[in-house]
Amino acid sequence: MNEGETLNAFRFRPGKLPAVAVAVAAGLVIVLSGCSDHKEKREYAIPSSFCGVSVDRDELAPFMPYGRKVTVQKDVPDSLSSVCRVRVDSRLAVEFKQMWLTSSSTAYFVGGQADSRLDREAEGGRFLYSGREAFGKTRHCTHEKLAGSNMFTAVQIQSSGHQDADAMRKLIAAYTKAVENTSICKDGKSFT
Repeated sequence: MNEGETLNAFRFRPGKLPAVAVAVAAGLVIVLSGCSDHKEKREYAIPSSFCGVSVDRDELAPFMPYGRKVTVQKDVPDSLSSVCRVRVDSRLAVEFKQMWLTSSSTAYFVGGQADSRLDREAEGGRFLYSGREAFGKTRHCTHEKLAGSNMFTAVQIQSSGHQDADAMRKLIAAYTKAVENTSICKDGKSFT
């Protein structure tokens, strides 16, 4: 076989794909479809409440990562604050926070959160938020023994790549309203 015959053997002929190319293409389709089925599934049910506070599943769902199992852990670092950590498999997915502070400003509360980069506000600064986190101030929640106190709330998305500022505004407003309906808020009690 000379050089011209060798080139003709590998030249594409319309209507005829070499059998090897067809087999490789079919194998890639099977492998890629198998990968996509496995990795992008939410195999757990999103709870309707987290650490005793109701949360709308539909509002939270876009921010929850794919995975198999959800676990919820409440942490009360001191009598004036509570953190509800939600994990999917072993990753921290979201944190819900409540804190009593002697301040009337949500911005003051946000100042204590090191990673906050908020670019939006609602209701005259009562809610501050971005596409991944939001902070709010309750109405009518005052601690019985802490003069001038207010209850503040936070929702911080940790492991999902999803960002949606409008959805975060709705989520923090709903979460804050749910916190206002808890006995901690209504009775003005500490977390411990």
